[in-house]
Amino acid sequence: MRIEAGNAHATTAYQIHPVGKRLPDCFQKDAFFREILNDGSKKLKGVFYSADEFNPVNFKGPYITPEIPPEALNAENSIILVPGTVISMGVYSGKELTLRVGGSYVGMHWDSEPIGSEHVKKVNDMIRRFLNGVVDENGIPDISKLTRSQVAALNRIEREHHSVVMKLGGPKQYEHIRRAGEALDALIRVANGQMPGAALSSDTHLQIRAALEMAGIDTSKPFYVNGRKLYFTAGGGLRFAE
Repeated sequence: MRIEAGNAHATTAYQIHPVGKRLPDCFQKDAFFREILNDGSKKLKGVFYSADEFNPVNFKGPYITPEIPPEALNAENSIILVPGTVISMGVYSGKELTLRVGGSYVGMHWDSEPIGSEHVKKVNDMIRRFLNGVVDENGIPDISKLTRSQVAALNRIEREHHSVVMKLGGPKQYEHIRRAGEALDALIRVANGQMPGAALSSDTHLQIRAALEMAGIDTSKPFYVNGRKLYFTAGGGLRFAE
């Protein structure tokens, strides 16, 4: 680049230099992108700008009550998941595995034995009852205050739970069942419209599919959840049908 000498207001001129390679046509592409940016029909609208806004924790809380069309109640390949619903997830070692939808979470039982988050809740409730409200400086139940007999009772509960884990097929199979069932919490929130589908990880998509198949839903074709029509793509993604 050179500037005319002795004149600060002179126009800028470009010195042509020979090159051995072809230069990219930047001006042509710049005009192309500017056209797209100025075209309102091509602009993204109403999108989230932070990945934090898709964090599933942001959408916890009570389930909303969806309006379910009457025809969806008896539709083929349909499942209703509202508070109070109890569905069978199959039979394992001669006992039925069930999932129960509460007001803000799902819980699972193998016959009368709680599993997953229900088992954790049972243990935590027992500890709080033993301590009668005694907590440490952080407000956490102070387990150091448990008596020897109380610790023995908790150990017995854990041994019984370990037996349940083994009867359900061992730790790996138990974890698969637990994660699949509890993933229906996310499905309920998405189907009810209180959580965006973008908040679901690819693992959660797989777990939801496994749980639906355990509940007798054919996921190879469209299905209904609380009256909403959904399907799985060839890549395993959960989508709303148009």
